Amino acid sequence: MRSVETGALTDRRGVSETMGFVLVFGIVVSTVAVVYVGGFDALTGARDAQQFANTERAFDVMDSNVEDLAVRGAPSRTTEILLSNGAIYFGESVTFNVSAGGNDYYATTIRPVVYRNDEGDELVYVDGAIFRQYGDRAVMFDEPRLASGNRTLVPYVIARAESTNVSTDNTRRLLVRTTVAERDVRRFPDTAANLTITSPRAAAWERYLEAELAVDCDGPADGRTGEVECPLPGDDVYVQAIVVNVELD
Repeated sequence: MRSVETGALTDRRGVSETMGFVLVFGIVVSTVAVVYVGGFDALTGARDAQQFANTERAFDVMDSNVEDLAVRGAPSRTTEILLSNGAIYFGESVTFNVSAGGNDYYATTIRPVVYRNDEGDELVYVDGAIFRQYGDRAVMFDEPRLASGNRTLVPYVIARAESTNVSTDNTRRLLVRTTVAERDVRRFPDTAANLTITSPRAAAWERYLEAELAVDCDGPADGRTGEVECPLPGDDVYVQAIVVNVELD
């Protein structure tokens, strides 16, 4: 009678089952790790995009509230922003100057309100305009109240910082309080007038002004670094200035 080596067969079968378990377990762990890493990055990207979109809508509301101050005579307005993993601060000053007839001018300096997320993308509110800024590239997506025709209106919304910057690594509700401090109107009658803007976003201002005013402007493409100058059409040019205290709380 032939003998059967049951011990050796059992050992081989046990080794095969163990190797199979290890192999399957490794595949499962690897798959979970890949899905976790990819899914986590996707969820983080979606969260950041949603936060940027939420802040963008809040900036739209802030712009409407400031328009209430400038146009409808409201004394103050408050805008709520849900701030998460980012910062809101007062940015680099921007200069606006309407000039005519050599020595006749009205210049002002405006501090933009800036939101910056962890990736470095920014939303910038300045003089009634809102920009999206990605690195050195800026795009205006909400326009100021500038109006042209027989009479041209140039608005000055002069933001004056009344608080320090705000940043957070979590989520908090931020209130942006805007209060009217001063109002002024200047008229430049029957003379050729120019608008000069000195800004880190001069190229975006140039694109907007050429389309809005239907004129040719001198800007960064013409060697004017950080500056754009445009002729203002119309027989009369008005500058409507409002000084707004801005407090971040």
